[in-house]
Amino acid sequence: MRLGLLIFLLAVFNAGVFLFPLEKNSPASVSFLDIGQGDSSLISSDGIDILVDAGPGKSILYELQRKLGQNDKYIDLIIISHPHKDHYRGLEYILSHYDIGAFIWNGANSGDAGFEDILKKIDEVGIPSINLFAGSLIKSESINLSIIYPSREIEEKILKDNDGSLVVLAKIDNMAGLFTGDIEKNPESILSAVNFPDIDFLKVPHHGSSSSSSQGFISAVRPAVGVVSVGRNSYGLPKQEIIERYASFGIPLYRTDKLGSITIEKKEEKLIIKSIN
Repeated sequence: MRLGLLIFLLAVFNAGVFLFPLEKNSPASVSFLDIGQGDSSLISSDGIDILVDAGPGKSILYELQRKLGQNDKYIDLIIISHPHKDHYRGLEYILSHYDIGAFIWNGANSGDAGFEDILKKIDEVGIPSINLFAGSLIKSESINLSIIYPSREIEEKILKDNDGSLVVLAKIDNMAGLFTGDIEKNPESILSAVNFPDIDFLKVPHHGSSSSSSQGFISAVRPAVGVVSVGRNSYGLPKQEIIERYASFGIPLYRTDKLGSITIEKKEEKLIIKSIN
C-alpha cells in the first residue's frame, strides 16, 4: 500500500476512510468510462484516483491507461456498488495490472462465484477490504464522498441485488454529483426525501432502465446533467421514456455508447464536458 494512503477506523467500525495524497498535480474531474454495457467512473483530484465500479471486462484496462497514463499503476480506492458482473468483473483484470490502496463494497453475501473469487484475490494480495453503509465518509482535502444508501440494517437479499447498490454523494473540489449504481424505485423513493445540494452531475441509475429514474427522484436531485453509462445491449437501454423524462425536466443526457468516455470538470461555475471516442 502506498504510504500516502491512511485508513482510520473510527469509533464505529468502518465508519470512515481518509485519503492523504503524496502530491497535488491533477485537476478535479470525474470520468464515466466507455467500458461497454456496465458502469465504471473515475474520480481524480489532487493526485488521488478513486474508481467507482469496474465494468464488465478487460476494456477497463484500456480506459484506465488512457486516463492515468502508462506509468501510473496505482489506484487509491475502488468502490464496487453491488456484486453484479457489469459492475465488478473488470476487477479481475485490474488486480493483475494495478496496485490498489483499499477496496470498498457493501458486504453482500452475493453467492456469485466470480465475485467470491475476486474477494479471495483481494485478501490474498493484502488489499484492505471495508464494508461501508449510509453515514460513512470517504474524504481527502478535495474529495468528500458520503455514502447515503443503503443503511446497515438492510436485508441481505436486497443488499446483493440492484437495490443494495451503494449510493455516493460526491463533492469533488467545486463539483457535486451522485453515483447511483443500479438502484430502482424503492431506494429512489427513500432518497427523494433527501435535501440534496446543487447537483452538477448524476450517474443515471441502472443504465437508463424504466425501473429507475422515477419522477420524484429526478425532481429531488435536479442535476445539471445526467450521464448514462451504457453499451450495446439487448434490453433497449436507455429506454426512450426515460430519455424523455429527463428532457421534461430540462436535463441533458450524455451517453457513453454515443460519445465514448465522458469527462466532467468545473471551472468557476461552468461545467466542462469532454468526450473521447
